[in-house]
Amino acid sequence: MAMNVATPQVSKLTVSPTRRNAFTDHQLVDPPQAAGHELFRATIHEITSPSHRLRRITLHSPSFATYQLSGPDEFFGLLMPQPGTPLHLPQQTKGENLRAAVAEIPAEIRPNLRWYTVRQFDPLNCTLTFDIVTHGITLEDLEVGHDIGPGLRWCLTAQVGSEVGLWTAHGLWHRAAPAQTLIADPSALPSLRAILEYTQTFAPKQLRDMHVIAVAETAEDIEPHLLSEWQEKLGSVELLFCPVAEFTSQTVRLLERIDALEHPARFSQYVWVAGEGDLCKNVRRHCVSTWKLETSAVQWCPYWFLGKARP
Repeated sequence: MAMNVATPQVSKLTVSPTRRNAFTDHQLVDPPQAAGHELFRATIHEITSPSHRLRRITLHSPSFATYQLSGPDEFFGLLMPQPGTPLHLPQQTKGENLRAAVAEIPAEIRPNLRWYTVRQFDPLNCTLTFDIVTHGITLEDLEVGHDIGPGLRWCLTAQVGSEVGLWTAHGLWHRAAPAQTLIADPSALPSLRAILEYTQTFAPKQLRDMHVIAVAETAEDIEPHLLSEWQEKLGSVELLFCPVAEFTSQTVRLLERIDALEHPARFSQYVWVAGEGDLCKNVRRHCVSTWKLETSAVQWCPYWFLGKARP
């Protein structure tokens, strides 16, 4: 027997100016509108490790005082200086094409570019925080010559006071549909947590109609307390642990079990999935073909692709 799932109307919100000012639109009953890009010079303010395989980096820049996020899952381009060289930023960002602007910098001083998502943003203190999954790789692995990408290499060797560039982008998630399912691998879990915290602040009643699926290699890839902190507030939380190569197959199997059980997540009106490219593609296919959602109701955002480098 199918389960009846309530679909409450999305209401307008009232919230303190301190939190509201972090967003260009704190209601988010429509998809976020991307503002013009900005390029900031920032310094590393703090480095911590929420878990053994997570590195949390907080940046500081006076420019953050007037910056606003378009949504809680905001992503950005991080420009990291090459080892042993000062930071060189592009003079012009070529409009939307940051990669082209970076490519014009001479190779010997060209910064590396990688993409991350905002975990926390505090315009009052001019700080922005993001997480990087280290996959258990350490500085000792660097010393023995492991093949490591520039983002992780920078993450492991970064020091407080070092300079980086931050190129602003935009968010994708919105809360127009009350009943939602959010799906993420470790690369997207900072965004997922930020979405939950946004909803807790601005629309706490909506949490009961939200379902979370997180897939990771180990519990060390996940910020602590994801289950204990949110289990009682959300409609449901499912954590999957498996090798990276099985992220897609294990997640799709879970969706099939959800279908067979007529779990409330099956009746979601909106799905947000982010992380590995094949995972995102197959979740989207399932939601459109089996859940009969319109393509516009499935927000999918590949952050990376298994076996491929992505600038």
